[in-house]
Amino acid sequence: MGSTSKTKQNALGLMEGFRQWKAMGEGGTSHSWAGYLSNLSAEKTMAFGVDDTIKPGFYDKPKKRATGWRQATEEQKANATKSFLKEPLPVRPGPRARAKRFVYPQRERNAADPQDPVVKQAYLEAFDKLGEINSEYTEWKTSAMEKHGRALFIKPSLPLTPLAGPTSREVCHIHGTDLSGHVTLSFTDAEEVISKGWGERHRLSGTDWIHLGFTMLYVPNTVEETQIFARIFQAGIDYMRSG
Repeated sequence: MGSTSKTKQNALGLMEGFRQWKAMGEGGTSHSWAGYLSNLSAEKTMAFGVDDTIKPGFYDKPKKRATGWRQATEEQKANATKSFLKEPLPVRPGPRARAKRFVYPQRERNAADPQDPVVKQAYLEAFDKLGEINSEYTEWKTSAMEKHGRALFIKPSLPLTPLAGPTSREVCHIHGTDLSGHVTLSFTDAEEVISKGWGERHRLSGTDWIHLGFTMLYVPNTVEETQIFARIFQAGIDYMRSG
């Protein structure tokens, strides 16, 4: 009797988890039971813990955590550990946002949650402009990380650091579901973004699957915040094109 009750509870918990996972919308894997079970498998076998994504000091030992570190040149290692932000970020005001508990897709909000149309328009326009002003180095393609949606990639004609190998040259993207996003940053800039409250690590960052500097950016709350996020995206572009 007890075993039957526990099995039923486990099944109900699995169904509720699937419902919450699916509410985030598409991204990163099949939007189905197979995708959800893949997420659960990654959580058990390779992902860092939910709270590890905002802990400081994660980038202090890149030799241990960064895929491609041994293959990188001294210049590439130096670029990975310096800042490409034009100026320090401000501390983000208000309570800290957090990603939902799932490994992938990594989102802050559900797809059905309302979006401020003014903020959304300003953010997407700023993102489009990044492609224009960096057209010498970047190109638009379907996101390799998300499997759908637009993303900026470093052009194949440019050299790429082995540290960024898992990204397939993808620099950044914005999720149409909730306006959170991802960007590959230098380790120093990733630490800055996280410590100032603008984002957090992906739970697979620092594994063979994802670059150590792959960082989630939270949803902008105001038009002014979209410009700060654009600065962070630009830092990612400048890092990735550094070779």
